[in-house]
Amino acid sequence: MTGRSDDSTGGPPPQRAWSTAALTIAGADSSGAAGLAADLRAFAACGVHGSFALTLVSAQNTTEFRAAQSVDAELVATQIETVLDDMPIAAAKTGLMLSAETISAVASVAARRLPQLVVDPVLVNGKGEPMLSIDAERAVATRLLGCARVVTPNHLEAGLLVGRSLGADPEAWIDAARELAAAGPETVVVTGGRAADGTTVTDVVVRTGGVRLLSAPRVDTRNVRGAGDVFSAAICAELAKGTDPDAAIDLAHDLTSRAIAAGASRRLGSGQGPVDPLRL
Repeated sequence: MTGRSDDSTGGPPPQRAWSTAALTIAGADSSGAAGLAADLRAFAACGVHGSFALTLVSAQNTTEFRAAQSVDAELVATQIETVLDDMPIAAAKTGLMLSAETISAVASVAARRLPQLVVDPVLVNGKGEPMLSIDAERAVATRLLGCARVVTPNHLEAGLLVGRSLGADPEAWIDAARELAAAGPETVVVTGGRAADGTTVTDVVVRTGGVRLLSAPRVDTRNVRGAGDVFSAAICAELAKGTDPDAAIDLAHDLTSRAIAAGASRRLGSGQGPVDPLRL
């Protein structure tokens, strides 16, 4: 055995076609459960190469969000531009961004270079409490949503974006989704996993005026950290592969349900553990 390839010329192996690649613009969760780490796992589960632009570094675990430091807005934009200048990024998504400056910088790049953008507007923490300043929330609503092809707020975040509490009524979610779609996104998905009651989780999908509901049995587990990240990242990955948005949402919904079930009985940390899209 010489270790040489089957190429009789002895030259380098032929180049393969480019891998499908996606970009996440998100923060680092030091527990590895949510944010950037969850996005990259979801990309891998969908068979897509994951690149990233880091928006913040946080100190958190399964029980608390202790501290965070934003990356300079110009550096975030430079990370994105640098990746785009070299790699065939077919779709991108956003996650947590703490400052209006960062959100605006990302929106400026997205408007020029990210036609397939999934916006996961991370506006509340695990307890449902607002995380961003009023200026940052406004930047998401006025600058970022218009750049998106798909937007995936949970029902609490959708309420913040439209300026009213939506409660647990899917009809109210539909109205809010239609308002958000008027800002420019082709599709708005309002997810209902944060609604506390019931044995079924329902998501509302509004796309180009049409409405449909996605439902799944609620899994009895506290291990749901990263579920929203996995959902939006899987949509992004499927769009990168050329999947139609409705089919991408359906596939992401199925992957997220399986990821929650896969991590349901595990113990990792003393609080809310992560979902497992890779089913390790």
